[in-house]
Amino acid sequence: MLASIHIENVALIKKLDLSFPAGFSAFTGETGAGKSIIIDSISVLCGARISKELIRAGEDYALVEGMFSDLTEQTVSRLEELGVSPDEDGILYLSRKITAEGKSSARINAKAVPTSLLRELSAFLINIHGQHDNQELLKKERHLSILDAYADNEDVLKNYTAVYTRYRSLKDEYKNLVTDDAEKQRNAEMLRFQIEEINALKLKPGEEETLSAEKKRLSNIEKIAENALTAYGVLFANNLSAAENTDKALSCLSNLAKMTDGMDEYIERLEKARSEIYDIAESLHDLAGDAEENPSARLDKIEQRLYDIYKLKRKYGHTVEDILVYRDTAEKRLSDLELSNVRASELEKELKKTEADLKAASQALTQARSAAAERLKNEIEKEFEFLEMSKVRFAVQIDPKEYGADGADDVEFMVRANVGLPFAPLAKTASGGELSRIMLAIKSVIAKKDGVETVIYDEVDVGISGKTSRRIGIKLLQSSRYSQVMCVTHSAQIASLADAHFLVSKAEKDGSTVTGVRSLSREERIDETARIIAGIDITSSARAAAAELIDDAKNY
Repeated sequence: MLASIHIENVALIKKLDLSFPAGFSAFTGETGAGKSIIIDSISVLCGARISKELIRAGEDYALVEGMFSDLTEQTVSRLEELGVSPDEDGILYLSRKITAEGKSSARINAKAVPTSLLRELSAFLINIHGQHDNQELLKKERHLSILDAYADNEDVLKNYTAVYTRYRSLKDEYKNLVTDDAEKQRNAEMLRFQIEEINALKLKPGEEETLSAEKKRLSNIEKIAENALTAYGVLFANNLSAAENTDKALSCLSNLAKMTDGMDEYIERLEKARSEIYDIAESLHDLAGDAEENPSARLDKIEQRLYDIYKLKRKYGHTVEDILVYRDTAEKRLSDLELSNVRASELEKELKKTEADLKAASQALTQARSAAAERLKNEIEKEFEFLEMSKVRFAVQIDPKEYGADGADDVEFMVRANVGLPFAPLAKTASGGELSRIMLAIKSVIAKKDGVETVIYDEVDVGISGKTSRRIGIKLLQSSRYSQVMCVTHSAQIASLADAHFLVSKAEKDGSTVTGVRSLSREERIDETARIIAGIDITSSARAAAAELIDDAKNY
């Protein structure tokens, strides 16, 4: 539940701290005192989109902080699904700050989080119901989710969703396979041509680099021969070749070794150099020998091969490797096309089976909803009778529709406002006062199912007075047994039933208007309730009536 709230610089509120008890709390006050500011502040905490104009005039920011305690296991589980956990004392702290520049920041347990996370949390922490929410109730597209929330058929819906997801996947695959035969034939012919064109060249990875290197060598073969023969002659063939001079040097070193120490190392090193010279000379001789051949024919073949590769690169990739990958992909696509008829036949069989499964899952879901719709009808009509609408009848109309992600049921809430009239959509039959009571009746029925910690009603008594208001108050009090309930009201019959009564008022302070909220004692509650009853002059009879209303609350 919402245990406390801290508000700074929101509209007429300068700074305000409030603690809330469990059960039913009522907020009353003169028109314009600022009761709606409390609701707006809680909306800020829930991540609502709020204009920076809500910031108190002359201030740089608005801040709202809330502390939630005594969280249910269901709420803790939902929090954990969103990656949020209460602290070691089971407390959850939410905070939202809005600056005059329009920037918004949010925190959960002092950790910065996206504002969108506050909105997700608020779905099961706080529900605020006002005239806007009444309009939401009129929307037909909301009725299915309300029925499902009441029906508690999560497992049936999950099973249907799983079957439907598979059905859609199979159907999409089948649709992609069963294309126009002529189109399939054109695609197959194109793929065959591409594969044959690539295969005809018999490409090898790295071939282009090897050919380019050979082309470079053949293009410079005359210079290669000239330099190779010159180097060969210097090393081996000339009269004063390096090989002969090295042999003479080795002979001299051998003689020196007989006459002095330390020559063995030089002899070993020179012998290694002699071996290298002979090896290099032989390699150069071989290279010069290749150069004697006419390279023109070989060059022509290489250049033609490189040109053929270039043409393929323009179509299928930047490298030979890319072309080969494209070829492999094309072969796979061609194989898929050739096997598509086989796969299509398999898919037809799978689709038939899945369609049967989908039909069964859909029927199970419809049956669950139909059974829940009957229970919902009966419970809501009991609430109607209690709320002084005994002639009003409620129905849940369920019509078949095409399979969709949420089933094959088109759901709409219907109401018969008067005896003898046909049922009609809720939006076309309910007046303002009736709609408030219908909304309260629905919320009262599903309150045990949705597990929301705190439910706030903003002026649920609009257009209602007297005995009916008292009935609404009793219903709010009863609902507070399942979740914390708060209500902004102008009705003495409702406020007198609350476990806690808060007075909202405004006053001038330091040249500006400030809204304040305080919890009332019993005597103060009697005075405030009497004010609502009597208006301007609070008489002793009005106070007596107020006291009687407050004392009567213990009977409910």
